[in-house]
Amino acid sequence: MIQISKIIKQERLRRGMTQEALAEYLNTTKTTISKWENATLYPDITMLPKLAKVFNISVDDLLNYSITMTDEEIKEVSISLSKMINKTSYEEYVSTVRDYYISHCNEFKFLNSLLGILANNILYCENEAQVKETTKLAHEIIQMTESNSESIYLKRHAQGYQTLMYMFEGDYSSVIDNTPDFDLKIGENATLTLAYLQKGNISKAKNVIQTDMYQSLMIFMHDFSLMLTYDLYSIPIEPLESKLRHINEAFNVDYLYPHLSMNCYYKLALYYVKNDDNKAIQYLKHYCQCFDYLVTDFVYQKDEFFNEINEWLNTLPLENRLPANYENTLNTASSRILENEDFLTLDNFKSIEEDVHRIYNKGMENN
Repeated sequence: MIQISKIIKQERLRRGMTQEALAEYLNTTKTTISKWENATLYPDITMLPKLAKVFNISVDDLLNYSITMTDEEIKEVSISLSKMINKTSYEEYVSTVRDYYISHCNEFKFLNSLLGILANNILYCENEAQVKETTKLAHEIIQMTESNSESIYLKRHAQGYQTLMYMFEGDYSSVIDNTPDFDLKIGENATLTLAYLQKGNISKAKNVIQTDMYQSLMIFMHDFSLMLTYDLYSIPIEPLESKLRHINEAFNVDYLYPHLSMNCYYKLALYYVKNDDNKAIQYLKHYCQCFDYLVTDFVYQKDEFFNEINEWLNTLPLENRLPANYENTLNTASSRILENEDFLTLDNFKSIEEDVHRIYNKGMENN
């Protein structure tokens, strides 16, 4: 009967019942219901048929609850929620996420995917009230995962989303307090790769090491773009350009992570727009090339070097599809170039403008 506390809470929440309402139906007290849900007290056996009746489930289901959502179902729901934001109001979207949370509050892998959806779409909030509603729901999901999940992996992911929610709330002190300045990386994935090699599993070894390198390179590109965007570098801009060029030659990052390379080229174009038209146009052309890569396949890209990462991609809620909202990404990528008054004064900007419009239209046709 160890799981019955979780089942009672889930089924009560699924039906939108308060503890008081359930207590009244069962002719008991709110305190008793609370103890059942906290596993400090178990229902008497005579209560089981009554509980099963109010929840419209069998006594067997009450005593033997198991996770029912498959990985495929999780992906389908995640994709539908990610697309929903453009087709309905933000309030209805958040309400739908909450309904899924209440209906599946013990399915922690699914809850992690809901956290990802909330984090990706929070930029669509139109006011402070919507931000608060979103972060409040996210914190509820995080608390549920941390309190009940037995998976260290899922708990760690939930804690990462909690840091993001603090950021969205503007609670920078909590971000700082809950995140170490420097984390010791001891190469778990390299160790895991060696373990698979010792067991003779070459396929798994390739998958683990390539996935680790792929994600590490993606994080590097994200950090590099932050360094450029917020002027966090201490050397002249020219050596930074050289580093970006060489990393692209070595790992083809423009193709693999076009959304991240675009940020770098945008910043470099802004840097040169006042003193070197040719260089500014050059970087805007690089920007357009990456934009074209992005709209052609709005997915995590692979190449001949990273050709064994499918197993990791299959674990993601959206599979290989990028988590960002497609339509919003197109609008942002085009408007930051077309609406920048400094760029409008550049010689040969007309060709850039035409390229951006062409790529945008191509993207809308692919949507």
